[in-house]
Amino acid sequence: RQMRDYLSGFQEQCDAILNDVNSALQHLESLQKQYLFVSTKTGTLHEACEQLLKEQSELVDLAENIQQKLSYFNELENINTKLNSPTLSVNSEGFIPMLAKLDDCIAYISSHVSNSLLVLNLSKFKLSAQLCWGAVGGTASKLDIADPSAVPNSDNAFTLFYVKFRAAAPKVRTLIEQVEQRSEKMPEYQQVLNEIHQCYLDQRELLLGPSIASTVTELTSQNNRDHCALVRSGCAFMVHVCQDEHQLYNEFFTKPTPKLE
Repeated sequence: RQMRDYLSGFQEQCDAILNDVNSALQHLESLQKQYLFVSTKTGTLHEACEQLLKEQSELVDLAENIQQKLSYFNELENINTKLNSPTLSVNSEGFIPMLAKLDDCIAYISSHVSNSLLVLNLSKFKLSAQLCWGAVGGTASKLDIADPSAVPNSDNAFTLFYVKFRAAAPKVRTLIEQVEQRSEKMPEYQQVLNEIHQCYLDQRELLLGPSIASTVTELTSQNNRDHCALVRSGCAFMVHVCQDEHQLYNEFFTKPTPKLE
């Protein structure tokens, strides 16, 4: 009996230990469930954060893309402000870069014309371009020339007119090159180039016409009885004039014109 009581005491202790173990297992199972729950939530939060970062990056790229596209439209206001400025000079350092920006804007809008708003803005940009090239054409036509009637003789006239034109060439050659580079892209530029060609040739004709006529009259009077000598001297004179004119033309322009043919 004493042994039975002794064993009963051990049984009770074992039962108590077993209860503690079962309780501990229940706690561990609960902790495991909580861990899985927290782990799942953490993973979901991590994925959500990654998605938000991805969307943020996409929104930043989209905003930059929109800002880049808007810059073409915002540039119109800046260009118009410069064009309307009384201090605008086509010889300033910022004029040619402004033309390049204007060309980029026109090219971009021309390739994205899909609605009336873009068409309107394209028209505004082209109007600004016309103002720019009108300023260029006006500057190119303002050559410092002399009055041919004030020159006493034909030899001095030819020397003076070629020297003065060559001196004026660097002032407008850079601008004329800008027109020539764009003349194949847009008809407006070709029109401006044609006007510059015509203005140049008109001024050359105005300056040289009286001197050439005077020289031809002089050669005719000197060789009125020798037609062969008249033809030789007349052809030599015209060849000399044509060579000088082509050389002078190349001082201003880099592309030929059919007006010289």
